Amino acid sequence: MRTFISLNPDIDTKKKISEIQIRLKEKISTINKSFLDCVKWESEINFHMTLFFIGEVNETGLNKIRSGLNILEKEIKISEMEFTYKGTDAFPKLKFPRVLILDLTNKDGKVFELSDTINSALKEHGFISDKKFHPHITLGRVKRDRKIDLTGIRDSISSDLSFKVNSFCLMKSELKSSGAEYSVLEEYKF
Repeated sequence: MRTFISLNPDIDTKKKISEIQIRLKEKISTINKSFLDCVKWESEINFHMTLFFIGEVNETGLNKIRSGLNILEKEIKISEMEFTYKGTDAFPKLKFPRVLILDLTNKDGKVFELSDTINSALKEHGFISDKKFHPHITLGRVKRDRKIDLTGIRDSISSDLSFKVNSFCLMKSELKSSGAEYSVLEEYKF
């Protein structure tokens, strides 16, 4: 089973993120309309912030993860986290993007504490993250065989988006021909 740990915005926030995604598509279209076909856009229902990508795990591994997260849930001293919109960007960079993102800021840094705590808890069970955490939500992925330059979109989309979360989730990801389908396996309240 393919799994990850995430922060999931509420439905209203996902709608606002979708509006930013639409404006991003419009902006990309003004740069080069054919670039739109180079991107596989994330669906509104799937918007989330990955804290830890676990990947394929068997039932034994899943039980270890649940055990670690259950202990962790009792130790967390956070009541909620607030995120604000920083802008639209890309990994690794806008000149050669692979992933288009909604870049987010967490002013009090609680999300980094949570990320470090989850990393430590899962490391004890043999799961190690290969990426440094960066608060973002994926808006789209550039198809592997395409090369585009989106430097023209930097700082071009403004928004007053702000949202709060008070839990993190252990998620299941099923890859289907229509794209990834995510479902919550377990929710852990702060």
